[in-house]
Amino acid sequence: MGDKKYKSVIMNLSAILIILVLLTGCEHKEKAADVSKGKEMVKLKIGDTAPAFELLEQNSKMVKLSDFEGKKVLVYFYPKADTPGCTKQACSVRDFAEPLKNAGVVALGISPDKPDAQKKFDEKYKLGFRLLSDPDHKTAEAYGVWGKSIFGITRSSFLIDEQGKIIGVWYDVSPSDTVPNAMEKLGK
Repeated sequence: MGDKKYKSVIMNLSAILIILVLLTGCEHKEKAADVSKGKEMVKLKIGDTAPAFELLEQNSKMVKLSDFEGKKVLVYFYPKADTPGCTKQACSVRDFAEPLKNAGVVALGISPDKPDAQKKFDEKYKLGFRLLSDPDHKTAEAYGVWGKSIFGITRSSFLIDEQGKIIGVWYDVSPSDTVPNAMEKLGK
């Protein structure tokens, strides 16, 4: 009886180990494929020109970064609408709407979610700002935030000045720090 239990435990552990090895191997192959295609992740820094984008927002209207020329823009990336961390982050942006407006900042949230999911998220939490859909993650790749988390997006934020230059960069930002980081950078 003891030998059967021992063999069963060994078999289960072996199966788990094989699965982990396979998963890890797949991850390395995907990263290697990205590098071989010239898609090595580039991290943006202060002083860089913000990568241009043209994405659908939650009401299926096209939004371009260039639409906000002459204004400061807080662009933040989040993994998935209506998940705990993303909700906390979006509600923080909503709650800071007045201070952001007073500082001359427009907020834009970007995730891989489709516009209809973004719209439900906006309506459920009465967010009141644009949520942009990046399903092919090209914008996330351009900003260096794609591929490091379970949902593909590394939660990050970027503060862009009136001329399209990045004046604040926060990779792996905490949901509750997105707006305070930007406000601190603005001296507010």
